[in-house]
Amino acid sequence: MRINNQIKVGLATVVCLLTQGYIFTYVLMVEPNPLISIVPLLPYIVYIYARGARTWYHNKPLYWIAAIIALSVLDILPFALARG
Repeated sequence: MRINNQIKVGLATVVCLLTQGYIFTYVLMVEPNPLISIVPLLPYIVYIYARGARTWYHNKPLYWIAAIIALSVLDILPFALARG
């Protein structure tokens, strides 16, 4: 069974959202603004809309996965640095 690109990007989004939630709740013990919590979902939404265009970046799921991971890290980083 082969996993298509949309499922790969979706699974990466879910893993990042769950990991981010775990880190915020149990490691950093902070409750960020809900808008910050859903930021990793934005590249996935853009990916879904780019699907209709069938451009070169639609067929490159690693770019989208890297963007989702980078946004997740950028969401966690300020809270981790503030904690010390």
